[in-house]
Amino acid sequence: MGEKLTIVVAMAVIMVMMPYLITMAINGKKESNEINLKNVNTGRDVLINMNGKNELMDVEEYIAGVLPSVAGPESNDEMLAAQAVAIRTQIYYKMGNETVVREENLTYEYYTKEKYIEKWGKTSYNKNIKRYENAVMSTIGKIIE
Repeated sequence: MGEKLTIVVAMAVIMVMMPYLITMAINGKKESNEINLKNVNTGRDVLINMNGKNELMDVEEYIAGVLPSVAGPESNDEMLAAQAVAIRTQIYYKMGNETVVREENLTYEYYTKEKYIEKWGKTSYNKNIKRYENAVMSTIGKIIE
């Protein structure tokens, strides 16, 4: 009797889980609607050379990549946010009335993920990248007037 009950319970679990597993296999994991720097579009871009190819990168994403060259990971969050505003202000100033500025016309060093890891190690990268991104996200569009 106990063995039959175990089989019935196992079959019920399989029947409940099977549609979910099939749906996940077909559709995959859905992307979050969370706003992050990869899906921010301010209409202002930096033309950057990455791996020998020119790419347009939104100013906000670019700021997160240059922020580590200006403020190290020991900086507090308010300092990172202030630096993000200062960097954005200088970039907008260089742009003038244009919507694109070439990276070589700016004075910053852009940090790719690989450069972050090379400089600070993977543990520090994982710990600090969110702080830099949050500093930019919390100040999107803000400039010094």
